[in-house]
Amino acid sequence: MIRAKIALAVAAITIGAASGASTGHDTLEGVWRFQEEVDRRVDGSLVTTGPADGYDGILIFTNGYMSSTLVPKGRTWARDTVSAAALRETFEGSSAHAGRYEVDPVSHTIKIESIISLDPGEEGKWFTVHYSLENDSLSISGPWTYHGEELTFTLRLTRVE
Repeated sequence: MIRAKIALAVAAITIGAASGASTGHDTLEGVWRFQEEVDRRVDGSLVTTGPADGYDGILIFTNGYMSSTLVPKGRTWARDTVSAAALRETFEGSSAHAGRYEVDPVSHTIKIESIISLDPGEEGKWFTVHYSLENDSLSISGPWTYHGEELTFTLRLTRVE
């Protein structure tokens, strides 16, 4: 599930736990809220992916482990009455992960192991992403494939106080 790789990348970033730094505004340990995703083609041009209303998500980093949930905004169905089409659309646009990570602060990369995933095909696999941190804003980027096209995603998150 391509979307799951993105959420895994988002969820797996933290410097504080890997470096032993105290939790605060200079580390990634804590809680982050998804703000936006920007996707680009190889030539740098923008491409629109994902649900029309965007996503909502929370990422938690603590003690060397992470947990993430990312779901499409604008869902209005109820569990007892959801149609198969609405459920499939939600599933295809959602991800949930938990796992370990290894941070390389010199190269600004994170190697992420997906221990648990909404997509069982990703469990036990490792992924590498890039990150940047400025005050309470976090950006995570990496490659992914969307409808057979190689793209680069950039996710932007804001620290939750």
